[in-house]
Amino acid sequence: MTTEQDKSTVPFRVGLGLSGGGAKGIAHLGVIKALEEVGLKPEIISGVSAGAIIGALYADGKSPDEICAFFKETSFFDYVNVATLRKRGGIMVSKRFETMLSEYLNAKTFEELSMPIIINATELTEGRNEYFSSGPLVEKIIASTTVPIFLTPKVIGDKVYVDGGIFNNMPCKVIRDKCTLLVGCHVNPIMREDNLNSMFDVAERVYNLSIQSSTVPEKQVCDIVIEPIKAKKFGMFEIARTQDIFDIGYEAAVETLKKIDLSGFSLDRQQ
Repeated sequence: MTTEQDKSTVPFRVGLGLSGGGAKGIAHLGVIKALEEVGLKPEIISGVSAGAIIGALYADGKSPDEICAFFKETSFFDYVNVATLRKRGGIMVSKRFETMLSEYLNAKTFEELSMPIIINATELTEGRNEYFSSGPLVEKIIASTTVPIFLTPKVIGDKVYVDGGIFNNMPCKVIRDKCTLLVGCHVNPIMREDNLNSMFDVAERVYNLSIQSSTVPEKQVCDIVIEPIKAKKFGMFEIARTQDIFDIGYEAAVETLKKIDLSGFSLDRQQ
């Protein structure tokens, strides 16, 4: 948490860290809407995977409701193509989704966004986490969202990237010293799972279990952590339930914020 002495030196009032979580990431939109309603409009964002998509669209100037409408009209599987594991390194490639995202975003670079965002991805060759905050935008979002096995790795220059959640599925520390109030939204909590009936169910469960340890220290640096627990019932690609997931995020944020004393923050300050 930022101390009183530090507050005068940090550049932003409210920061927001957004976790990965596939379709569950739509819950981030409901959380953002609830934050706006109490005067805590994010001014800087960090995000990974689904959080990178949501964060970038929001930083592009689009409202939570507008982004929700975009996902309602978009079927993820309409924008990916099947690829062989042997030739492509993944079950699907996301080139059509990349094209669609490019068309929907007004900004083409990080610098053109209405607020700063930091996105992380895993550089597969060297096996390390990498943060992006400048240059071409869409290719970095795709790099951050490329879930191993499910999607083909994203090549940028001479580097190969996959989902940033492998090393950090809730990037909050990276903006801790840049904001007075840091809110973390984690939409991918691990709970008991009895429905493991297919290869995809098992693969998704194994992946989710493998990335959870990174979220613990990230949550610890946040002033507020919001976890839309009810979103856990939705699968990684279950985007058809967009409104339900949005509502779950909104309700979870409202309930969490009710329990927190926000009097120490200037809620009437405009961005």
